[in-house]
Amino acid sequence: MEELTRVDPNEDPYLALRTAFSVSICVILADPLGVTQPMMPVVLGMSLMSNQRGALNPRSFMGPVMLPVMAFVFSWLAAATVSEPMLFVLVNIALAGAGIGLMLFKGSRLGVVLTVFPAMMSMSVLYSDQALVAIRDSMATGGLIVGVTAVVLNILFPPQTARVHIEQPKPFATENPAAELLIRMAVYVPIMLMTYATGDMNLLIVPIMLAFICAEPDRGGRLQQLIDRGGGTIVGAVVAVGAMAIYYVVPQFPVLVALIASITFFLIDKMTTGASRPLYYQYICSVALVMLLSSTFGARDAFEVVVQRVVLTSGAMVGAIALLSLLEAVFLPRKGMAGSPSAAGAA
Repeated sequence: MEELTRVDPNEDPYLALRTAFSVSICVILADPLGVTQPMMPVVLGMSLMSNQRGALNPRSFMGPVMLPVMAFVFSWLAAATVSEPMLFVLVNIALAGAGIGLMLFKGSRLGVVLTVFPAMMSMSVLYSDQALVAIRDSMATGGLIVGVTAVVLNILFPPQTARVHIEQPKPFATENPAAELLIRMAVYVPIMLMTYATGDMNLLIVPIMLAFICAEPDRGGRLQQLIDRGGGTIVGAVVAVGAMAIYYVVPQFPVLVALIASITFFLIDKMTTGASRPLYYQYICSVALVMLLSSTFGARDAFEVVVQRVVLTSGAMVGAIALLSLLEAVFLPRKGMAGSPSAAGAA
């Protein structure tokens, strides 16, 4: 998969400020615009704004523009196939296979779209029609909010560089692409189908985390994902608990907005200045925001939100890494892997 590169603070000193303003605006506008799932536009806004690299170009705004389109396309697809179980399963398997294949062999972010968003819509429609509409509308409205705020904030606080960032994905080169993909699908698909069978929206994080593990070519990349996303989940939970404690003492909406903005600004700034990989800080921010908003806007207990997310994420990722390694050892014995550090050293 493509690495999330570090931003040079001299090229874009306002990255953290733009992102913090964006998530604050999403939270403030959620209720007036009737967004029933405020964590959706907030997390999408944080991710899209903090992913910005280099000078502005048309692609910088493609994410917010495409979100409403993807929301309606994937929600329609889920609603159209849910009454035909076999077709529903086949469509989801095909989309997951295409998504993981694109992430693995092309390093494309389109693979994330084809894997994560259909899973969200499919899980929602299995839960209820109202849940599907809520997720669809929240994603579509969130895309519009983020798109407008991205334009305004980039005018007010633009990047200080004319260099256009060119993505450098790291596709996986192998002699057996079909076998590599089948092994990953053998791990991902059963978990995806079992998650759908439960009808529990809270378990959706499991196939999402598995998708990122399956999209890595070797154990080194998977362990990095475990550190970034698994470790980020634990640290994000700690941050969320601290924010919840403050909000519990002063349960006022301005305090919630200030907490969300502060968390976002500090962690996105760390994406530029911190010692760890940028994805680590971005995922800490994502987890902290989701947990904080789920516990304040949702009906679930705060302790339940935190513990369930940590246990599910860590357990799913460790289990997937172990199972993938076992299947590769049995069906794809090899001395080294193309593109891996060990293979490069041997060459």
